[in-house]
Amino acid sequence: MYLPLLLLFSVLCQETLARTPTNPLLWSRQPCSIIDMPYHSGMRGRNGIYWGWNPDVENGDDITTINRATGRQATTVSYFSQINSPAGFDGHQLLRHLDEIKGSGAALIASVMPNGLSFNEVTPAIAADIANVVRQFTDQGIEVWLRFAHEMNWYVRPGTYRGNSTQFIKAWRTVYAAVKDIEGCMMFWCPNNAKTLDLYEEWWPGPEYVDIVGMDIYASKTTANFRNIYGGFYEAYAKKYNKHFVIPETATKPDDVALKQSWLKALASDDLSAYPCLKSISWFELRKSFDYRVVMGQGNEAVQQSLKYFR
Repeated sequence: MYLPLLLLFSVLCQETLARTPTNPLLWSRQPCSIIDMPYHSGMRGRNGIYWGWNPDVENGDDITTINRATGRQATTVSYFSQINSPAGFDGHQLLRHLDEIKGSGAALIASVMPNGLSFNEVTPAIAADIANVVRQFTDQGIEVWLRFAHEMNWYVRPGTYRGNSTQFIKAWRTVYAAVKDIEGCMMFWCPNNAKTLDLYEEWWPGPEYVDIVGMDIYASKTTANFRNIYGGFYEAYAKKYNKHFVIPETATKPDDVALKQSWLKALASDDLSAYPCLKSISWFELRKSFDYRVVMGQGNEAVQQSLKYFR
């Protein structure tokens, strides 16, 4: 009589452990408190902020090669995946990195882009497909920050995303409903930089539907710092609604060495204790219109210059 109960209890415990992040970063943490830092064993700036990377996948880089180059374990890794059709989403662009991410111990920033369908076509079935992909990571103990339709306020302009803010919010809430009970998954709202704060508001899904807030922007001046780039957005969304604040994608334009070093220092070394909701930053370590990289392909002297801002 007791043996079947013990076996059942053992199975349930194993399933719970498998689905709980093995190296938790933000999961189950208070958003605007730093009293439990460091909570994760990965890379941090000298100011204590967690640090990760957007690897240049098309040019053969991944989080393993970046970790090898820095001699440090990245806290987060960001990968992109497109929903190319309203017929479904298989997440193969993310899933091909599953074993690599698991081995690295990083949390995954999963940027899922609805490129091949309109916001109105993000149905419960599409949301269920997204949830299925997320579970394949969380079931392996990988924490997932689901950055659905990031930079929505920008991508609707060229037609990369199709729809308006009302339709976006409906799509967002549909996805939220599908993933909200997945242990280890957090919904990450991330618009692109806008000229004024009021331009974000129409895209805001509501605090009850968001776990993490952040914004994408690339610094263009050596005078850039957290306060004058992110301060207003931080106050309006992270502090006001008590949400984790994460910078999931940043670098500099142009790709000037002095500008890169100045921006790195501002984010990884400057005292940012006045912003307790700020938890993590991810550098855009890619070659595209500019060479945004500060580690890969930069030469030993340049890499060591960059790494001096990290513990």
